[in-house]
Amino acid sequence: MDIDAKPYRAFVAVAEERSFGRAAARLQVSQPALSAQIREFERLLGFPLFNRTSRVVELSVQGRLFLGNARRMLFETEIARNTARAIQTNQLAIGATVQTMLVAERVNLLDRFILQRPDIPLRVANDTDARLRAALARREIDLALLIEPMLGGAVTYSPLDPHSASVTEIERLVLRRRRVEVLLPREHPASRHAVLPLSALKKMRIAMFDRAYGVALITAILQFVRSAGGTLTRPPERNALAVERYGAVKRVPAISLGWFGRSHLAGLAPMVSRPIEGLDAETGLVLLRAQGEGHPATATMWKIAAELASHRQPPVRGSTRRASTGT
Repeated sequence: MDIDAKPYRAFVAVAEERSFGRAAARLQVSQPALSAQIREFERLLGFPLFNRTSRVVELSVQGRLFLGNARRMLFETEIARNTARAIQTNQLAIGATVQTMLVAERVNLLDRFILQRPDIPLRVANDTDARLRAALARREIDLALLIEPMLGGAVTYSPLDPHSASVTEIERLVLRRRRVEVLLPREHPASRHAVLPLSALKKMRIAMFDRAYGVALITAILQFVRSAGGTLTRPPERNALAVERYGAVKRVPAISLGWFGRSHLAGLAPMVSRPIEGLDAETGLVLLRAQGEGHPATATMWKIAAELASHRQPPVRGSTRRASTGT
């Protein structure tokens, strides 16, 4: 089995370099060997890939049509090679959104795994929620660590969410929940309340994050705030971290997920976080895995996460606590 897909790699290199000599140098093979490999590949395919002249190498019509497929083959081959390497070494691949780097529970979980199981190589991939869910479904990663919407104590998605169809195919472990609150400038009149009464929301304009955190959650917050006479506004950048910072910069109320402490607000005037009376909206830090059999390293991480979720252990000694949960 040619796990390196050498004929495809040779074809793409010549197509991109437009020169057999430069492609051979790039692949670290001799030019005659590369030419022979391309001729054999063309024989197997049944059509020419290049129009050869004495001065230039150009793709044939068939070669132009085939180039995209060849690149996809190389991409899939790289995934297969990485998967094979991970299986050989029992490597654990976990995906996490970049913003979770500021979540203490995420830091604690990875610290504990590294210290308890130094024999298991760990790779952490950072990407968006949607891409991580897709990678999990394709088994390109073993686990995903995400902040997910919760209503009524359960992870809740709307049929309008693009990944809602795959929700039932994923097993979840909720590590911790946090209620949705309002981040207020300390000088704001409403900050004197320990819990914001509905009357405090009347005519209040509150910066809001986008639907990436779940259509059901966004809708619940929107309807609740509107029913109390408030308005949700859309800042220029609408991820949860940016919305909190926008509120601190503009000195306006902002919806907060409550996960990120205050390190991203350093250098700005103080903000305080307040729950809203009657708002039953939360988010959870959730570890996800695809249903079905996984390799042993996945079960090991899941067990450590379950222990942390049960006991709420403090951070391991020597780890960097990146987030503060205080107001």
